[in-house]
Amino acid sequence: MARSIKDIQAELKESFMADAQLQQVYGFAPGTKFDNQFRGVSLENLLLYIVAAAIYTHEVLFDTHTKDVEEYIANMKPHSLRWYVNKAKAFQHGCSLIEGTDQYDNSSLEQDEIEDLQVVKYAAATESQATVYLKVATDGSNGKEPLSAEDVAGLKEYMAEIKDAGVRIDIVNEQASVLRLNIDIHYNPMVMNGNGVNLQTGRHDVDDTIKAYIENLPFNGEYRNAALIDALQKVDGVVIPELTGAYQSYDGENFTRIDAMAQPYSGYYAYDPENITINYLPYETVSD
Repeated sequence: MARSIKDIQAELKESFMADAQLQQVYGFAPGTKFDNQFRGVSLENLLLYIVAAAIYTHEVLFDTHTKDVEEYIANMKPHSLRWYVNKAKAFQHGCSLIEGTDQYDNSSLEQDEIEDLQVVKYAAATESQATVYLKVATDGSNGKEPLSAEDVAGLKEYMAEIKDAGVRIDIVNEQASVLRLNIDIHYNPMVMNGNGVNLQTGRHDVDDTIKAYIENLPFNGEYRNAALIDALQKVDGVVIPELTGAYQSYDGENFTRIDAMAQPYSGYYAYDPENITINYLPYETVSD
């Protein structure tokens, strides 16, 4: 990991002052501190800063190169679930693979054109009984949404072409899974009113926090009751947030209770205020 310019410069100063020949040339005694001998605008100090900056740049470049190599090895490793995810994201709508390969000929395309063709914006892979379940989604006007039937047909053919022999791939391309939440918010009446409105800013911070938590979950990420409560506890005016019920549904009709945690069947949840019930209760201090 790259050291800071300040740390590198400190080491250079220490080596400079410990050099016997420089002690003789400059006439300073062993153990003298660099900053006590040279002013901040001195030529010596400026030269050491330049050398330190150059060393720092070199170390940062080396760190970046190491990270790139490690990511390349991890992403290109065949037969892994990560490999299937990256291959799904590399699928290009309306394009044919180079004969006998799993690559496209993009020599005539700009990077933004390639990205426009790559319709799978989100993907996650799990494995069960020799089957790879590949959850996919794309970007829509309201966030994540399923791929079109045309895109799914092309993706299935593409994955069948590049997959490992003997491995079955099941594409999961579904509407967002639904969360239904029942929450009691014990609020401070000096900060918030009974509709959840912050008296100073006019914002509905509780609603915004729930929405942000749901929409910022990683694709196929794990929803956790405790994490939602942790987020609500940080809202100004919320004294006690209590989750009285959490449920999920893959079709919006059949709901199952969430105990502690859950993972969306489609890979992502949709925030729908119609499924969020919030009861605002003024907090009253308990006194003897």
